[in-house]
Amino acid sequence: MTEYKLRFKYIFYFILSLFVVLFFRVVYLTYFNENIINLKANKFVQRGTIYDRRGIELAISRESATVGIDPSNIYDPELTAQELGPVLGIPTNKLIETIRDKQNYFLLKREIELSKAEKIKALSLPGVRVEKEYKRIYPQGSLAASLLGFTGYDDDKALSGLEMLYNLELLSTPDAESSKGNNVHLTIDSIIQYRLEKSLQKAFLQTASKRGIGMIMDTETGKILAMASFPNFDPNHFQDFPVESHTNWSIRHVYEPGSTMKIFIALMLLNEGKILPGERFHCPGYIEIGKTVIRCTDNHGHVNLDEILQYSCNVGIIKAAQKIDEATYYRYLDSFKFGKRTNFSIHEAKGYLPPQNKWNKSTPYFLSIGQGVSVTPIQLITAAAAVVNGGILFEPSVVSQITNSYGELVHEFSTKSELIGIKPGAALKTLNAMGKAVSQGTGKKAYLENYFIAGKTGTSQKAKAGEGYQAGLFTASFLGFFPADKPKYVGLIVFDEPGGEAHTGGGIAAPVFREVVESIIPIVERSEKALVYRLQNQKNKIFKVDPKQMPDMTGLTASEVIQVLKQLKVKYTLDGSGFVKSQDPKPNTSITPNITVKIILEP
Repeated sequence: MTEYKLRFKYIFYFILSLFVVLFFRVVYLTYFNENIINLKANKFVQRGTIYDRRGIELAISRESATVGIDPSNIYDPELTAQELGPVLGIPTNKLIETIRDKQNYFLLKREIELSKAEKIKALSLPGVRVEKEYKRIYPQGSLAASLLGFTGYDDDKALSGLEMLYNLELLSTPDAESSKGNNVHLTIDSIIQYRLEKSLQKAFLQTASKRGIGMIMDTETGKILAMASFPNFDPNHFQDFPVESHTNWSIRHVYEPGSTMKIFIALMLLNEGKILPGERFHCPGYIEIGKTVIRCTDNHGHVNLDEILQYSCNVGIIKAAQKIDEATYYRYLDSFKFGKRTNFSIHEAKGYLPPQNKWNKSTPYFLSIGQGVSVTPIQLITAAAAVVNGGILFEPSVVSQITNSYGELVHEFSTKSELIGIKPGAALKTLNAMGKAVSQGTGKKAYLENYFIAGKTGTSQKAKAGEGYQAGLFTASFLGFFPADKPKYVGLIVFDEPGGEAHTGGGIAAPVFREVVESIIPIVERSEKALVYRLQNQKNKIFKVDPKQMPDMTGLTASEVIQVLKQLKVKYTLDGSGFVKSQDPKPNTSITPNITVKIILEP
């Protein structure tokens, strides 16, 4: 046998073995895989429910029915149409025409009420088939829509978001007797989510931004309490909204972080002991890097590290960063996972950190002001949490557990983390400097008189491939921590390409952060501090209502609800204590005479 024939024989058998392996793999997945078998054995599994951390339903499935027609089994189209048409609200003549025009089986009408389905079944019409199906409903409307995603008309076909990511879990049943899939429990707090979306949407519209993004994370666990993107959509009618609005920009938007990057450079300098007591850096208002001139908003004179963050001084941070060698600089940024995904989702985009072997002399200077590096909001907020929590870099999470239809625990998700070596003193000094940035510096529009907030503003010009930075195109952001004396939460507000004169992080993102924090203090602070704050700051709160339309009272306290309903001059009942979980009638419905509003509150 020649060498050529021998080689051909080996290649042939290798390819044949690959086909055999693939064949048996397909057979296994089709006929023996337990999860697939469960789904095939019960085509009409009711999709499981998605809950928030309070047990509020965010996505549910309700039984409905589909009416199908097999024209070949219909012997009297006129009689069929006369009986069926009135029940379904279809004109008899139109239905007769439809039946005669079709030859094969077709779906006549979907998602009909069960009472109508029973009437049609009772008619026992030849060629008319009534089948059970489930309709996916999102009872909170657009709340957390870009995170949740949605299903198609068939609720077993997930199209985006958590619905797609946890599709198999939501359709998996505990046993053959159960027809309901597992439930997914989120770390999202619907009240915090609602208040974040409310403030973010208002500013998104006012600033005519291309995108608005907001997030709140627990720094001690990496759990996401709220995640919002605008433009938004209603998953109950997803087809009526542009595809752009379906995207979760918290994990997909990639941008240069601008001056929020100074937080990490300051921490690095302090952690490495490179800043001497009383050390200052001269800022004449600009600095030349090669042929590039980097400017500050002002001539800041001689500034220390606190003042560099307070005034967001570009020259100061660039000069300070020169005290760190490239290897150390890169090691820190790499340990915070810049340029990497956080493993939050398979749909997550990735930012960019230039490899160290591609650096030149000026690279660390530009990185210090957040240029030449890109992030996603989820990556930046994850890294920021590690700055204040003792150097623990958590993988961000939004799902806490899976339960089955009997309420039994199927799986509980544990937090994954790794340690970054951060000295407590360095973290505290960085935090104090960010506190001054809010109380006295560029972030002063995030300041609350009786509640401590620390943070950093960010304003970055947008660049286009091959064209460089674009005049008039900006990303405005604010990265904040609260309460600043011992940060439990970190939040991020981002506006992409804001319109109008205001385009800075301090001008448009910081006020939104302030408004959100102020509104959720009673929720996140179960302490005397929260009570004192409410007494000092909410005694003059005024609610404006439309006398003809029911307002949305989600998240209000009992006293606030009473204040609203007294203005409407309607009867009401309150059940429970804490904050409004649900109301009847629903928000934005017309107020009718003699109406009684029912309010349910939960802690």
